[in-house]
Amino acid sequence: MQFALGNTSSSGITPSENDGDTDGERSPYALAQDGLAQLVNAAVQAQRVEAMNAAMRVDVVFLTVSFALRAERAFVSPNLSPARRRELARRSVTAELATALHVPESTMQRQIDDAWALSTQLPATLSSLREGSLSMQHARVIVEAVTELDDEPRVLAELDEQLARFASDHTAAAVRRKARSLREELQAQSVADRRRAARQKRRVEIEPALDGMAWLHALLPAADALLIKDRLDRVAREAGECADDVSRLGSEPAGEHAVRIVASTNDQIRADALRDLLLYGGLGDDSAFAAACGRVRPSVHVTVPVLTLMGSSTEPALLDGYGPIDPEAARRLAAEAPSFVRLLSDPVTGTVLDVDRTSYRPPADLKRWLQVRDGTCRFPGCNRNASRSELDHSIDWADVGRTAFDNLAHLCSLHHHLKHETSWSMRHLAGAVLEWTSPSGRVHRTHPARTMSRMSSRADDARAAESPPVTTPPDAAAQLRFAEAPPF
Repeated sequence: MQFALGNTSSSGITPSENDGDTDGERSPYALAQDGLAQLVNAAVQAQRVEAMNAAMRVDVVFLTVSFALRAERAFVSPNLSPARRRELARRSVTAELATALHVPESTMQRQIDDAWALSTQLPATLSSLREGSLSMQHARVIVEAVTELDDEPRVLAELDEQLARFASDHTAAAVRRKARSLREELQAQSVADRRRAARQKRRVEIEPALDGMAWLHALLPAADALLIKDRLDRVAREAGECADDVSRLGSEPAGEHAVRIVASTNDQIRADALRDLLLYGGLGDDSAFAAACGRVRPSVHVTVPVLTLMGSSTEPALLDGYGPIDPEAARRLAAEAPSFVRLLSDPVTGTVLDVDRTSYRPPADLKRWLQVRDGTCRFPGCNRNASRSELDHSIDWADVGRTAFDNLAHLCSLHHHLKHETSWSMRHLAGAVLEWTSPSGRVHRTHPARTMSRMSSRADDARAAESPPVTTPPDAAAQLRFAEAPPF
């Protein structure tokens, strides 16, 4: 809809010819126009300030990572190869920034990659960002466009200059289209070569959502993705035709599966079809679901309070790798479970397993108990599932560390190496709380996903009263690792 000032309209929305300034007073329409202009200008200035702040963050992140890499011997064991030291120094500073800024390490890694590309490869784009003439969203699009062009400096420089100018008065989507066409025009590498390189990045990721739901993301070749979408669309259309037939049945009884189809939207049908195809190898109703039980099935762990399982409590269950799920869903999963593991014997007395062992390797029952307790890797901010992480002795076994619930915690492979090969340190406190100290001296605490019982807390308190919180004592090699003065 367009509004024109200065002409009379039958609706009375626009001013008449006599609504101009009278006796030096401005008309309400002119005042409104000026007020709107001032607010729009304020929004533009706010965006410029936001871009300048983003540029400052890029500069600080780049300087932080550069400093950590130059001073790697102060933060990483010198007994490693130069390449390994540099890799661990980068991972360590990524974890340092992620925990300090309260963002996932994957997000922090993308920010570091963006800062590195802008600072070392895209001077024109970074300059425009500092001036506020383009946003960080535009800058990320340009960074994406020059990915893997390190060996083509001419193309990289040309893209930087042209896209920085173009971005100053175009949307990020327009910049992406322009970047695609420019890259095709300037790059010598064939389209086939680039597509082969892009295929190497295909992957599947899961993103938890609210209320017991989750997003499943897949990066696939475009043709495969379109074929999958087309098949799901066809299933939805056929289901819609089936629903039309059911609606014309009149008094003839319809099965439960048909009723569900009528009540489902196309999006819901597509989601159900995707689930059935991936989990059970075909489309079907509940009978097909039951028949699929004899096939190879995926495995998940669900911790269900016994009273919830019996229907006497509404306490939520915990789905491993996701979080709380509603009691009804938990009971359905339990009904289909091929096996159970009893982790707690009594909800009243709080009796726990006898977990104080004398062997190095924890037994299977203790491993399962710790998986439920920890839930994820116990490094700050890490969400890798405990079932895909490694059990670590908080005090090393070689340093008389015990194989016991209060000296074991799950760490993913990356953070396991950070603990043992960098200057990150950890203390195992009462209640299975882990206290981490970063190379810069920042302290972070992580808590178990589930407090297993009151008795375990009392046992922790008793042990804490007998001795100070456990920590990894520096052995002679560790003292040598970080005794040197930093090289700066």
